[in-house]
Amino acid sequence: MYSGGGKVFIAEDGRGWIYLEKDWDGGLLPNDLLEQAGVLSTGVELLTPKERAKLGGYYREGEFAVFLVDKNQFPSICKEEKRIFLGSDLNGWNPMEAPSEWEMKRMDQSWQLRLPWKEITEHSPFRFKFVSDDGEWLEPFCEFPSVKQDSNGVFNYLFDQRRTGSDVLVFEMVEEERNSNLKRWIKYRPEGKFGFFRDSNGLGKFRVFAPRAKKVDLLIYQNLDDNQQERYPMESDEDGSWSIQSKGQWENAFYMISITQQKSDSGNALFEKKILDPYARAAVGRNGPGIVLSDSDQIDRNNFFKPDPMKDLVIVEAHVRDLMEKAESLQASEKTSWFERLTNWISSKDCYLRELGVNAVELQPVQEFDSRSREEYHWGYMPVNFFCLESSYARLPQKASGVAEFRSLIRAFHDAGIAVILDVVYNHVGIPAHLMNLDRELYFRIDALGRLQNFSGCGNDLNCEAEPVRKIILDSLKYLVEEFDVDGFRFDLAELLGKDLLLEIEEELRKIKPGIILIAEPWSFRGRLPSSMSESNYSLWSDDCRESICRVIKEGNGTEEILRLMSGEMNGGSKPWKSVNYIESHDDYAFIDRIFSFSDSEIQSFPEKVIRKNRLALFLILFSPGIPMLSAGQDFMRNKKGHRNTYQNGELNALKYSDLKKYKTLHLEICRMIEFRRSDEGSFLRPEEKGDCEYLELSGFAENLVVLEVKEKMQSKHHLLVVNPSDEIHSICLPERWIGRECSISGRVVAPDFQMDEYSFLVLNKND
Repeated sequence: MYSGGGKVFIAEDGRGWIYLEKDWDGGLLPNDLLEQAGVLSTGVELLTPKERAKLGGYYREGEFAVFLVDKNQFPSICKEEKRIFLGSDLNGWNPMEAPSEWEMKRMDQSWQLRLPWKEITEHSPFRFKFVSDDGEWLEPFCEFPSVKQDSNGVFNYLFDQRRTGSDVLVFEMVEEERNSNLKRWIKYRPEGKFGFFRDSNGLGKFRVFAPRAKKVDLLIYQNLDDNQQERYPMESDEDGSWSIQSKGQWENAFYMISITQQKSDSGNALFEKKILDPYARAAVGRNGPGIVLSDSDQIDRNNFFKPDPMKDLVIVEAHVRDLMEKAESLQASEKTSWFERLTNWISSKDCYLRELGVNAVELQPVQEFDSRSREEYHWGYMPVNFFCLESSYARLPQKASGVAEFRSLIRAFHDAGIAVILDVVYNHVGIPAHLMNLDRELYFRIDALGRLQNFSGCGNDLNCEAEPVRKIILDSLKYLVEEFDVDGFRFDLAELLGKDLLLEIEEELRKIKPGIILIAEPWSFRGRLPSSMSESNYSLWSDDCRESICRVIKEGNGTEEILRLMSGEMNGGSKPWKSVNYIESHDDYAFIDRIFSFSDSEIQSFPEKVIRKNRLALFLILFSPGIPMLSAGQDFMRNKKGHRNTYQNGELNALKYSDLKKYKTLHLEICRMIEFRRSDEGSFLRPEEKGDCEYLELSGFAENLVVLEVKEKMQSKHHLLVVNPSDEIHSICLPERWIGRECSISGRVVAPDFQMDEYSFLVLNKND
């Protein structure tokens, strides 16, 4: 089986390439890559080395790298009989200085240059291009995968020693039969249950929605040790579903669904695909098979955990493996699963999250995603099934142990008083794209040419306007709440779900759990959610808050932005809690990476100035109306050493609890801030409505200082917030009515006249 990765490229005419990360080993086709593009595994063949070289510039022949220019691609050059040279990083892009070394030999249909493979691979990877003797650079075929565009917009070939000429497969797109019924099924929402369930008579039943399939079979495997299967034809119904009555011996068996479709170019040609049931509630892995589970164990709604109101939440975003990878007290429990480790840790006295004092955790995706092995690290934002829990997080995935383990994990969080918000991805899917093989046109966004659209930036965008897709989304969300007592969801790239679906989700979930927490990432590469979303009960991630605080901290000023943030004006609207305020998430750089240059990768500790900047940034989100969200580890200087995207770098993402000890003072300060925010004294930071507090900016202070007096309308409480975002020390004289008041965070009494240190803050409270 091919174990390397790669990418699929599709041209407008339906042709495409599978560009592998390394040479194909000649074994089975890389089906996961084919699934990613919705390509049938027919008509796929390896491009010959010479044909690859015509498009990619080179191939390996024995101990030599052969660089090649095809005369048919450059007829004008061929006609004028010009001399051709290789320009590259190897010769400083000036081959004319040693023309004999870099001049290509004229052949019948090409120019070629042979260079020792061993010598040039020492410089791999490197860029190259071909140039004529009169200085004309030959532009490469820019659609070819190994042709890269630099920062100046120039296209060059790329030499990579892992690719010797057996790294490109070509194919022709093959589509399912297109017919007039497609629009009907897109607008039709199937009713009832799918997957395996028991009907009103207690009889087991399998049901799949595949209205355009020609044939559907249930495949039962009694064990995983062999590939033997029992095939059971399913019967079609007028509502587009296929079903079969279950037999008793199928309990706990492994199963797949066989879908037979009709090709678009022939009324007689059929093709078959085996898929993981979209409604399977457990799977051995991303490829399947699914596991036939007995009746689900729904939690009594009267016993549901009741999370704190939205306005009172303090959220920490965290990844299951990041939390546990370096948790010292649990290093010995290697036989336990990631779910079990986290459960045990949450229940322990030294749990970092319990000490931090947050009342909500936002777990990065736990639905089955496309990691290729249990060991492979992944953030989880490429889901392959919305009902199955990630099999690599379970101790015995072949026995569906993850179901009970995840239920125990949720219970442990609840026992600690922490609500669980799941980060869910319904805008696109990963590989293998099982829904692609169920019905590509029905479930995915495609353009007029039949190509997959990519507004997610990840490919395989789901068509969230199609009713069958909306049903899968709604059913899976209900399942997670009813079966596991999940408290809320954060919707990745929610703009692609659309306002109408998001509102329907809210309506349906509140019937099950009235206090459900709903958060949306309000953008995609297509646009942003409309401002009318403010009428809903969704809270939205605020990139405005993130960028404003980063500017303030980096530039050392920005009093107007701080005032907007601390008075709840940053995102408009009447309810401040509809804004999730953050300065760092899993995406992009960590905050420390944005304010510190990692020229020294072996840095032992951060300068005091950087620590103070981080402290101030966290203060700004914790002492502003809205919902503050921290990224786990921010309170002890978590960073990514200057790397922007670390979605597959577990070592870099793992929380280093040794740093928690190193930056203990900072950590404890953040704990006190969170404790204050959640206390009665800090209620002014959690207004329900914008008008619950009055905000008065005090004048007469240094230009860079922010001095804000807050009065709670319903109580006789006053609060003074002072912020110095600059790298200068300022003298400050308190107004008489604030003299002698204690600092709410440190507890010390502040003198009437004092020095306001750089990147510092002050909070005072008093009653009338």
